[in-house]
Amino acid sequence: MCKMDLAICILTKDEDDKLRRCLDSVKDVGAELIVIDSGQNESTKALCQELAAEYHPYDWADNFALARNYALEQTLSNNIYFLDSDEWWAKEDVGFNTSKLLKYFNRPDLAEAIGTATIINHRQKDDGSEEEVGQLKQRAFNKSYFRYDKEVRVDEVLSSTLGFDSLAFNLVNVTKVHHDGFLTAESRTKKSAQKLGLALKDLEAHPGDNKYLLTLADCYQEGGQTEAAKLIYNQVVSATTGRDGAELYQTVIENEKMLVNSPDYHFIAGEIYGMHHEDAKAQAHFAKILALQDEGIDSTYVPAAHYFIGKLAEAKGDFETAKKHYRLSGEYPDAIDALAAIL
Repeated sequence: MCKMDLAICILTKDEDDKLRRCLDSVKDVGAELIVIDSGQNESTKALCQELAAEYHPYDWADNFALARNYALEQTLSNNIYFLDSDEWWAKEDVGFNTSKLLKYFNRPDLAEAIGTATIINHRQKDDGSEEEVGQLKQRAFNKSYFRYDKEVRVDEVLSSTLGFDSLAFNLVNVTKVHHDGFLTAESRTKKSAQKLGLALKDLEAHPGDNKYLLTLADCYQEGGQTEAAKLIYNQVVSATTGRDGAELYQTVIENEKMLVNSPDYHFIAGEIYGMHHEDAKAQAHFAKILALQDEGIDSTYVPAAHYFIGKLAEAKGDFETAKKHYRLSGEYPDAIDALAAIL
């Protein structure tokens, strides 16, 4: 008998050691544990039996969304939470994550509200040191209202079963998850190659669609192919702004010294770097707007700068910093919505 009305669904393939870590990290939640194994290994089946998880072999169909939707068919609970086998909850986060999920699933608006997780990606840098890169992903939802969009094979994109996609919104600060599937350069190359192939198929079916272009760029970025990723980001920026993305990027670089005291420049630079997913550079420029204000150079961009710094902090899982900057944004509309979305 489950102590919590929740099903935790886990996708795995040939990762028994990591699956054990994943299952061990959530075993005390008291939820259904559903394992979908596209490797169909007897050792994985035995591991699930040992750890009281429900085991389901799965014939891989080159589509992560289909695999996730198959998992939904195996659960008793309508309340769903997803993990991959190379992810886990840190011991110190179990209480926090459990309480946040309880709070989320007791909301009256589950037909519109999607719970996101902050994924802390552990990665080795070229010098051998390790860095942590935050990322938000949709992970908690009620399956009566949402299914994964099978047209998007790679990204975790939920679609309303009631046709309410325009009303759906993400709630952040629901859970914190650690991930080391891209820890080494070798693992990044191996796993990104699979995702890259699927992303290219999606783009072939939806040519020129920014959503699929960004998925492809993210796959290149994950695999360390930064120049290829940048070319696609340039294309998306061009489509979004109506100007050449590569030229905008170069203009930002060329004017850095000349316009060092211009809030207008720093806001544009922050936006352009943000569109290219260079978050550290974006944050530095938004922070410069606030520093210039302290020096007496005021700007109408100050509320927006606080908002964007808050968004960058939120993506890394630093919710206290995010809340601080959202509140400092005053009546900036997007900040009001973002603050309300943090549980």
